[in-house]
Formats: sequence, structure tokens, C-alpha cells
Amino acid sequence: MKRRDAIARVALLMGGTLSAPTMLAFLEGCKSSTETSTALTFPFSADQKNLVSEVAEIIIPKTDTPGAKDAKVGDFIEKMIKECYAGKDQDSFAKGLKELEKKDFLKASPADQTKILKELEASAKTDSEKATEERKKFTEAGKEYTDDQGVPFFKLIKELTLLGYFTSEPGATLALDYVPVPGRYDGCIDLKPGQKAWAM
Repeated sequence: MKRRDAIARVALLMGGTLSAPTMLAFLEGCKSSTETSTALTFPFSADQKNLVSEVAEIIIPKTDTPGAKDAKVGDFIEKMIKECYAGKDQDSFAKGLKELEKKDFLKASPADQTKILKELEASAKTDSEKATEERKKFTEAGKEYTDDQGVPFFKLIKELTLLGYFTSEPGATLALDYVPVPGRYDGCIDLKPGQKAWAM
């Protein structure tokens, strides 16, 4: 199975809750070289890589299954941001990284890190709701809505963490039930209590 097919299936598993830019990023592939950010440079600095990896690890921590760091989700996020997202989304990502750096995220206690991320999540939700309302007003007035803000940082990093993790080998084979050589197709199998979801 190709990675793009796996990502599409993960998107379905997530209930289609991915933002439009994320869906476009993996459906359309790489962007043109003219759509680059002025606020973000590639490759990420060592501090930025650590920051992205740490946030991903908080979203999917290591338990009895591998965490986001084990699945190298930080590298996946960097590659996706660089090659598949428009400049406005890269700028939004850069703004979020700077905000975390200002708050000394890597030096904060685990409880404070979680608090910072919950604040970012609430802010991302508010921003998304405002954009939806604006889009609705423009549509009702018969005008075309242009979103120049980009996807909020937390929404973007959370989506990419989930996509990167569940399409990685450790995520698909160890965090989910995985059948390397499937036999016959059973369209409806009851899950047993405590059983992992099936890898697709």
C-alpha cells in the first residue's frame, strides 16, 4: 500500500475531521516552489525539531506501544510542512513555534506543557469558528471568501501527528491490530473488549 492510500484511510478513520489544507496536501502532493513561507526555514533548526517532536510526543505518548518520537513523527511533520503546505500555513506553523519558544515550552514542567497546549487548542478552536462564521457571511452575500490566515498551529500539528503516527510502521503495526498477509475478507467483525482498532 502506498503512503498516500494509507493517509486517506487514516483520514476516514478520523471521521473526515481533517482541515481542507491537510486533505489537499496529501491528495495533491507537492506544492509549487513559489508557495513558500517567509517566516520558516528548512531544514528546521535543532531546537525547532526538538520542539515539534516534543509536542507530537505529548499528543501521542509512549505507553505499551511506541510514541510519536519512536515513529519519527517530527521528521514527517517537517517534510509535510515543507513540501505540501502553502506559505500561509507555513507562516501559521512558524507563528505557533515562536509562541512555544517564547513560553520556554521545552523547559516547562509536563503539567505546564499540557496547559500551554490546551490553551493553543482552545485558541485554534476559536479561530476556526471565526473563520467558519466569516465564510458563512461571505457565502450568504454571494461573495467569494479568501482565507489568508492559514490553519491554526495546534490543529495543524495535531493532524500531522496523527497522520504521521498511524501511517508509520510502528503506528500501523504496533498501535493497531495489523494483519501482514490478510486472508479472506470479513466485512463485519465484532471487536473484543480491549482490542485495538484494525490497521487499514
